[in-house]
Amino acid sequence: MSEFLSKFKKSAGPSEEEVLGKKELAFYDAKEVIEREVEKHREREGNKNFPEIEYYKDKDKSSVGFKLGKDTDLFLLMILLNKRLGKIEFNSYYPGFYDLEINGLNVSLQEMEYSGKAIKFSSKRELKAEEIETIVEMYKISSPEDTTDPTEELTNLGVKVFQEEVALGWDYLAGYEEAKQLVKETIIFPLEQSQVYDEIARGTRKNYETNRPRSVLFSGPPGTGKTTMARIIAGEVKAGLIYVPVESIMTKWYGESERNLAEIFKQAARLGDCLIFLDEIDSLATSRENDIHEATRRVLSVLLREIDGFEVGKKTMVIGATNRKDDLDPALLSRFDTIIQFSLPNHDERKGIFETYAQHLSQEELGMLADKSNGFSGRDIRKLCESTERRWALAMINKEVQENQLPGLDRYLTNIS
Repeated sequence: MSEFLSKFKKSAGPSEEEVLGKKELAFYDAKEVIEREVEKHREREGNKNFPEIEYYKDKDKSSVGFKLGKDTDLFLLMILLNKRLGKIEFNSYYPGFYDLEINGLNVSLQEMEYSGKAIKFSSKRELKAEEIETIVEMYKISSPEDTTDPTEELTNLGVKVFQEEVALGWDYLAGYEEAKQLVKETIIFPLEQSQVYDEIARGTRKNYETNRPRSVLFSGPPGTGKTTMARIIAGEVKAGLIYVPVESIMTKWYGESERNLAEIFKQAARLGDCLIFLDEIDSLATSRENDIHEATRRVLSVLLREIDGFEVGKKTMVIGATNRKDDLDPALLSRFDTIIQFSLPNHDERKGIFETYAQHLSQEELGMLADKSNGFSGRDIRKLCESTERRWALAMINKEVQENQLPGLDRYLTNIS
């Protein structure tokens, strides 16, 4: 007898002998088992607007049916039915309706314009244990319409959503010309001109599948513009950016971290055109050769599955960011179609970054700052300039310097040393 039904041996209703001693369950006993498990599912999901289950029985047959969420994939349900219950035989089929037969169990699936999607299980005999288990599983995966705001749901998960109207432009990130060119070629062009890539794939491949990247990895030291670049990409392709600080979704509660990650991908799909930016991905996805916590392994498994199943839309992509690429799990590393390296800026790039934050200085002075800041990241330079400005403001408030003047080269050099 199914392990699924053994969970009810100490519950009210059918006794252990009645439940475990039969291969089939009487209609009303089966109904009680289904209702009990479904109620648990509703409670776990926060009592969302799940559909009611309709039961019917007469002397000839009994049936169990319920409506499906509008996003439910009927073909996926048929695959699961075949996997769980055996070979499917088609009694009839026409647009919007499938009538199936599986070892004496009739299953009808419908997709009508006005009444929506629904599924019904009917049989002239009592339901078998595996059939009851399958009905419950079908109910769980056929999620109801979600009327919540995906942005609000993501925020509640500790995720920040940048809308396209607050995205950044190319001039916000000085230097990094090689990385910028790679971003244009491997990310922006496929997102903006997807039809070109799709036409090539249709012409070259026997079985069409996209040749556009699903995921890209940004690798480099902290402060080298990885997050800024993601915001620039979002602005260029006019898509939202979902910023996921991976470490923040990890919790001490069993199973919660992987549920959080799966929910982020689910809400991102509802949001539409968007980039999912997984920052500090190395915080959970270290090499399997290392001794990592079992909870981290479960989250990694979810992440691999989500990347594999990520649907390449016109303007959707997963971008990971890491400071320690060599520590990443090989299975995760292999999921990224392209790796773009963000190195510390060279002399000319440092000069350009200083010009962004200290435009009042001469080219010669900017060059001197670049000379003195070897090994600085873009973030280091920005912080140095911000610190210089704050100190200058304090000196101005204390009447130590004249008003309407800006800090000179010496003030910036003092902060470097």
